[in-house]
Amino acid sequence: RRLFRWAAEQVQSEFRPATWDAFWRTCVEGQSVEEVARQLQLTAGAVYVARSRVMARLRARVEEVRDA
Repeated sequence: RRLFRWAAEQVQSEFRPATWDAFWRTCVEGQSVEEVARQLQLTAGAVYVARSRVMARLRARVEEVRDA
């Protein structure tokens, strides 16, 4: 959990606020994709893409640290 928080702090600035919010609200806070899409005025597909991009970057950042 601590590693996740650290990685999140490291990569958050790499994303537009709406992209980060879509990820955070759905993956961390557990809100539905449909609800977040409505709140952020995005399509559900855009929310899924945002989640995927952020998760991929988080994984890469964690791997960078593990390999160091």
